[in-house]
This record gives sequence, structure tokens and C-alpha cells, in this order.
Amino acid sequence: MPLSLNEEQIDCLQELMNIAYGSATASLAEIIGKSAKLGIPNIKTFNSEEFEEYCDRKFDTQGCCYLVNQRIDGPLSGENLFIMDKKSTTNLAREFGLDDDEITEEELRDIVLEITNIISSTTLSKLASLMGASIIFSPPNIKNIDVIQNFNDKYKTQYKFIIVISTEIIFEAQNIYGELIIMSKDESIIFMKDALDKLLDEY
Repeated sequence: MPLSLNEEQIDCLQELMNIAYGSATASLAEIIGKSAKLGIPNIKTFNSEEFEEYCDRKFDTQGCCYLVNQRIDGPLSGENLFIMDKKSTTNLAREFGLDDDEITEEELRDIVLEITNIISSTTLSKLASLMGASIIFSPPNIKNIDVIQNFNDKYKTQYKFIIVISTEIIFEAQNIYGELIIMSKDESIIFMKDALDKLLDEY
């Protein structure tokens, strides 16, 4: 079985992600206490070589970013990454009600971890549920990434199939850009393809 998704499977995954992101949006609005929505997720799929090129372009244009990684165990196994640049993180801190003189590095890292918990965990848990599976997460780790050389090489070599989901967290005053990356193990891709095919057959 080829370790990639065909066009129909990608379309089905897009629909599932729209539903899963709806759950994350509701959780985000509840915690912040403000009306917020997530932009329609844009899904790209890469092999490891294509992902390396994507990372090169990304860090050339965005500069310093916060990166949170979290291991996933279960039928959908591998690792998820959530990336947010410093400008977006600072804007998000303001949405949490912090004044500029209160926005410290520690506060920014805490906010990125909180958003990762909402967006990544809620979205992937809902996605797994829609595919008839349950997953568990390891504790998240956060670090600053400013150049591609600091991006751990395992993300370019350990995983053969990578899904990048880009979205904006949209408030009335400003849009905040974040990116969720799902690094899938081979057995996870096989499970995903089977689950998507079953859903396609049902509908």
C-alpha cells in the first residue's frame, strides 16, 4: 500500500479537519472569553524531502518562531508540532488581556502551550474520534526556532509522510497565524487511509 493519500482521501480529510477545527474554535472562544474563529484549514501533504524544502522556505520568511512538539500514541501515532511566529504570539497575548508591559518571554511561551493544548489536542482528538479511534498525548515541549539549522533533523528524516495544516485564528481586530503539523508513522498512514476509505464508502 503506498504511503500517501489520493485526491479523494485528501478531500475527505479536509472535511474531517473542518469539523475537528470547529471543536477547537469553540474551546478557544470559551477559554479566552472572546468571539474567535479559525480560518478554513489549508492542508498540504509532503514526503520528507519536500518537507525539508518547505521548512527552508518557512524559516526564511517567518524568522523566529515558537515550536511545540507532542508525541501521539494510538492508531494515529507519531508527533504533532504547532508553530507560531513571535508577532502572532504577541498579538495573541493581547487577546488574552495582557498589556504590552506585561508580555514577557515566559508569558509568551505559556500562551503558546495553552493554544497548542486547545488547537492541537482538541483537533487531533476529534479527528481520531471521527475515524473511530482514540489517542493519547505526551506532555508538550516548547522551544524557540530561528534558523532552519535549529530545526531537529528527525523531523526531516524520521517520518515519510507529513501533513501540514495552516490556519489563522481570527479575532475582530487582527488575524493570528499558526500552523499544525502532523508527523505520521507508517502504520498510522495505513490506518488513516483505511479509515478515510470506509468513510468515503459510507457516503
